[in-house]
Amino acid sequence: MRMLDIGCGKNKIHGAIGLDIHKTPATDVVCDLDKFPYPFRSNTFDKIYMMDVLEHLDDIKGVMEDVYRIAKPRAEVYIRVPHFSSTHAYGDFTHKHFFNTESFNYFTGNFPQYDFYSSAKFYKTKIKINFWRLHRINGISFLANKFPLFYEKYLGFIFPAMNIEVCLKVIKIRH
Repeated sequence: MRMLDIGCGKNKIHGAIGLDIHKTPATDVVCDLDKFPYPFRSNTFDKIYMMDVLEHLDDIKGVMEDVYRIAKPRAEVYIRVPHFSSTHAYGDFTHKHFFNTESFNYFTGNFPQYDFYSSAKFYKTKIKINFWRLHRINGISFLANKFPLFYEKYLGFIFPAMNIEVCLKVIKIRH
C-alpha cells in the first residue's frame, strides 16, 4: 500500500512518503505545494493524508485535482482543516482559508450547480467536527455532529469548534 503525507512537516504518517515545501527529517520529497503537477505519476497512491495543510495553500481546487490525479481509483484521502469558528483558524497568520462541513461538497456532487468546475470526483465517507474537551463533555460535540448545518449556522461562534476531519474516496472509472 502506497501512502503520501502532503505537508508532513516534522510529523510524517508512519509508512508514508513525506511531501513538504520545507526540508525536515520527515520530508522525503521537497516540493512547492502551490505548484502543479506534484512530482508523482498518476494513479500512484492508495492513501493520501493532508493534515493541517490545505489552509496554508493558495489553490484548494488545484490541490484537490492533483491529489485526484495521483490517487488510485478508490484511494482514501484524509484531510484535517481548521473549522471557521476556531481560534486556531485565525491565530496563524499563514492561514489563507477556513472551512465548514460543506467545503468539500464542491468535489462530491453535493453542489450540483457547481459540479462542472472540476473533474476531480470524490465520495465523502466521513466528516467530523472536533471540539475541545469542554464541548465534548457538555454535549455540544454530539449535537454539532448530528446537525452540522444547524450548528454552523446558529451556534458556531457561541460554541467554537477546533477542526474538521474529512475522509474522501476517489471516484475514477477505469477504461
